[in-house]
Amino acid sequence: MRSTLHRFDHNVTHWVVQSFGQSFRPFFEFMTMLGDPLAIGLVSVAIIGTGFMTSSMRLAVSGAAIPATLLIGALLKLLFERARPVTEYAMNMKIHTFSFPSGHSSGSTIAYGLLAYFALMKLPAPWNIVVGLMLAVVPIFVGLSRIYLGAHFPSDVVAGWILGLAALVIVILIIQPLL
Repeated sequence: MRSTLHRFDHNVTHWVVQSFGQSFRPFFEFMTMLGDPLAIGLVSVAIIGTGFMTSSMRLAVSGAAIPATLLIGALLKLLFERARPVTEYAMNMKIHTFSFPSGHSSGSTIAYGLLAYFALMKLPAPWNIVVGLMLAVVPIFVGLSRIYLGAHFPSDVVAGWILGLAALVIVILIIQPLL
């Protein structure tokens, strides 16, 4: 199992780095900023604040699910204690945490996923689809940026996407922020 995971991580990392090349570095640095806990926190605060301003506790709770997802991811990092890839980028990170799962991937999946859901439900057509799709692809590029820059192994990113998607499904199906 471990060798299969290692091969997966190696092959996907090689594909991402080779497919995009050095000219994409500024793009991926920008995308990784969109998944930064500060950016994700701002999305969360905006959703919670909108919930309070509109007296929608369901909306406020859905915004609170974002930091809750990040907290679960942080606890999983402590449980698995997987070291980050040995890259210059990872060694120069300001805060040194474990690698599995990717917090940028999980946070961006629930945060931008919620925004995409809101856009699909509330904006007039065709803007709801245009904005919803634009927001929905952000987590994909955030995850790819983490692999490209050398902050995470691909399996970390996939686990982050799964965690964020699970949280998003719970929010949409159970909390139902838009009734």
